Amino acid sequence: MLEIKEYNNKYKEDVKDLLVELQDYHATIDEQKIMTNVDNYKEEYFNLVHNEIIENEGKIFLALKDSKVLGLTACLVDDLPFGQNYVSTFPQRGRILKLIIKENERGQSIGSALLEKAEDYLKNIDCKYIDIDVFGTNKAGLEFYLKKGYIIRTYKIIKEI
Repeated sequence: MLEIKEYNNKYKEDVKDLLVELQDYHATIDEQKIMTNVDNYKEEYFNLVHNEIIENEGKIFLALKDSKVLGLTACLVDDLPFGQNYVSTFPQRGRILKLIIKENERGQSIGSALLEKAEDYLKNIDCKYIDIDVFGTNKAGLEFYLKKGYIIRTYKIIKEI
């Protein structure tokens, strides 16, 4: 049976491995071949994500089955984008930093369960909206979020020069 639990240090290496798996996936779908794993990525990126979570009322939730980590989501309260306090009345919002399911575990509603847990947490701390960045060529990820009621609000575009 699937269990969603809040992160603790017992699962630190599992979380690091999932972050690497996500980065590897992004590298395979990156048409510009910009994404890669660099030396010490595993440690440094975990520390970056973990620190951002701690500093911004965030949580990491894990999907477990028989004590085995199958996926995670990381969410937090997001700062307003540059200048937003002057041009909008944007209420407090959350951000989903990561949603990762082990490749061989996808398609079993694990992502849905993790997303729901993150949404519930953010709603309970008075967030009114949730932002999620989806890598441009991650069509499966975009489709997943659109099916969950998210909308495309902005585009970030790139050009090689």
